[in-house]
Amino acid sequence: MRLSAALTPRRIRAGLIAGVVVVADQLTKAWARSELASRDIQVMPGFLRFHLAENSGSAFSLFQGFGPWLGAAAILACVAIFVLVERTGSRLELAGFSLVLGGATGNLADRIVNGPGLSGAVTDFIDFSFWPNFNVADSAITIGVVMLLWAARQDS
Repeated sequence: MRLSAALTPRRIRAGLIAGVVVVADQLTKAWARSELASRDIQVMPGFLRFHLAENSGSAFSLFQGFGPWLGAAAILACVAIFVLVERTGSRLELAGFSLVLGGATGNLADRIVNGPGLSGAVTDFIDFSFWPNFNVADSAITIGVVMLLWAARQDS
């Protein structure tokens, strides 16, 4: 397959949106590793703080120690999204897939940079007192999935 055939307008749009997510995610994680290494920042005391944490598992710190498997799953998800983007029926679906792609790529970058192979930990820093720590990539994935569910609901 030629590169020009693979880079369709939908895939280019998805890549641009995903790229914005990855850049925002990596910049905020770099800030967190720098500024939060020795202190927390209380944004709303007792409710929201910025607190540096490393997560070698998945969402909600599940599957600790399964980094290589989670990294491989993220790669497969990115490839699947790259294929599925061509079949999207709406802008909402395209945006949802793009946000999931960007979030998966941002967290995958952490796994690659922060450890050997795909076993590195993901940097989390947003800490609501009632919810596990998360990051911009996690937020993009969550919002993207909600958009995809909303789009599927509208189609039915």
